[in-house]
Amino acid sequence: MDENIDVRQLRAFATLARARSFTAAGRALHLTQSAISHAIKALERDLDCQLFHRQGKKVFLTHHGQELLPLAETIFQNMAQARERLGALDHRMRGRLRIGCTTGASQYILPTVLREFKESFPLYEIKVVPGETPETIERLLNHEIDVCVGLCPHDVSQLVCHPIFEDTLEFLVSPLHPWATKSPKLKELTEHTLIVSSRSSLTFTMVSEYFLKQGVRLKSFIELGSTEAMKELAKLGIGVAIVARWTAHAELASGQLRAVPLPRGKIVRKWVACTLKDRPLSLAETTFIGLCEQVGKKMEN
Repeated sequence: MDENIDVRQLRAFATLARARSFTAAGRALHLTQSAISHAIKALERDLDCQLFHRQGKKVFLTHHGQELLPLAETIFQNMAQARERLGALDHRMRGRLRIGCTTGASQYILPTVLREFKESFPLYEIKVVPGETPETIERLLNHEIDVCVGLCPHDVSQLVCHPIFEDTLEFLVSPLHPWATKSPKLKELTEHTLIVSSRSSLTFTMVSEYFLKQGVRLKSFIELGSTEAMKELAKLGIGVAIVARWTAHAELASGQLRAVPLPRGKIVRKWVACTLKDRPLSLAETTFIGLCEQVGKKMEN
C-alpha cells in the first residue's frame, strides 16, 4: 500500500459516497463515470479494501468506507481552512508603504532595505517621496506618508523616532588640497570655499550652528542637495565638502579624497525612522524599520 493517498481519488470517493451514484459523482466533479470508477478502483487497490457495495446503479459504503468517509471529510475541511488562512494572509500582505526620505537615505539606505522588504512583502506597493527632513516630517504629520527616514528632528513631541545609526561630519578634500597634509585651524576656514548640504536640510542647520559656536562666519560656500555632487566638486578641488566618511568609502580607499576632522568639536548626526506617536504600526512598517536598523549597523563610523 502506498504511504500517501491520492487526493483526487479521495475526492472522488467522498463525492461518490455523498451522491451514491457514479453518474451524479461524475457530474459533480465534471468527470466521466469511467474516470470515477477507475479512481475508486485505484483507491481500493491502494488501501487494500473494498469501499463500496454496488447494487445496480446505486452504491453504498462498506464498513471500511464508513470509516474512511469522516477522515476524508476532515482532510478536505483542513485543506479548505488552510486555503482560507493563506488567502487571508495574502490579503494582509497586500498594501501600500509610503516612505519619505532624504536624498542620502534614498541613495545609501533604501536600496538594500527595499530589496529585503520586497522578499517578505512582494505584493506591497511602495511609494518613495524624496525631500529634506523638515519637509518629510511635515508630510508625516499630515498623514501623507507612513514612515520618514532621515535625521532626528528637533521637535519629536508627536513622533516616535526609531534609531538607525549615528555619523560624524568631516571635511573631504582632494589629495592636492593643503588640508590633505595639514589639518586646518579655525581662522583658515574662511579662506576656502565650503561645499555644504542644501539650506533646507537639517545638516545645513547643524553645520551653521557649529561654525556659529566657533565664532566663524562663512564667506564662501556652495549649497548642494546631493552628496555625490558634493564629493565630485571636492575631487576637482573646487572646494571642501562637509560630509560623513561612510558616504565616501570608495573615494577614500582609492585616494581620490582625504578625510580631515573638524578643527574643534564634532558634528554628530542621528539618523532615525520616524512614525506618528500613538499610531500602531503594521507588520510591514515594523519590518521596514527593522531592516533600516540592520543596514544602519553596517554604516556606523
